[in-house]
Amino acid sequence: MAARAGAVAAGAVAVALLAGGCTTVVAGTVRPATGLAPTPVTGMAVRQVLLDDSELSKLTGQPFHSDPSLPPRYGGLDDLPDAWESAEPQECVGVAVGGQRSVYSSASVRDVAHEFWDSSSEEDSPLTGVAEAVIALDSAVDAEALYEKFVQQWGSCDGVVVTRDGGSDNEASGEVTDVSEQDSVLVATVRTSVDEDAGLHVSRAVATRVNCVVDVDVFWFVDEDDHSGEPAGDSTAADLARAMLDKVRNLSG
Repeated sequence: MAARAGAVAAGAVAVALLAGGCTTVVAGTVRPATGLAPTPVTGMAVRQVLLDDSELSKLTGQPFHSDPSLPPRYGGLDDLPDAWESAEPQECVGVAVGGQRSVYSSASVRDVAHEFWDSSSEEDSPLTGVAEAVIALDSAVDAEALYEKFVQQWGSCDGVVVTRDGGSDNEASGEVTDVSEQDSVLVATVRTSVDEDAGLHVSRAVATRVNCVVDVDVFWFVDEDDHSGEPAGDSTAADLARAMLDKVRNLSG
């Protein structure tokens, strides 16, 4: 089918959008003792907030593998991707693309983790990939303040086209639509293009818990001929963000 044939091309678009550059699953629900504030998630523990391939498969109903062309990034602020650092308008970059260094450069970032997953489904599926990032700040107060800043920014970016001039190639843009806040998770849809050709649709979600901000992209191949693509009202990005928040809660007990 056309959707399957387009998946390879869709993956290349995702690389163009993101490039610029096994986790341990913590079972059970752990809560801090009464009267104690949750412990900030820092250091190596930040990696455990990322969903692994089995968790992504369970939540989406299809298998994934880590994309070798976009290896996992762990460390500090400088380890986040920065492909959209010079895009305009800069205040809307964080809506169009997840986990970008320029979006978090003014925050009190301590630790980060970022990974891209490519679909490995043998069946036709418009869902072609997932990018997930967790950004650990100095405190829960800092994380909440940053999230509130994003709420204001995202609302003003609804309908805006974010453009990255890549010079002779890889000129990319994303049109932001459908911005809303759903149960303390910011969501949006981005219609992308690369070198003036229609690209993927991207479901975006950002949320916070304790000192962590989680940042999710879900990539959808859109075939105009058979009308495949992101299902109307799809909540995949928000669902993945909430699953990551659950892991933050477990780790911060």
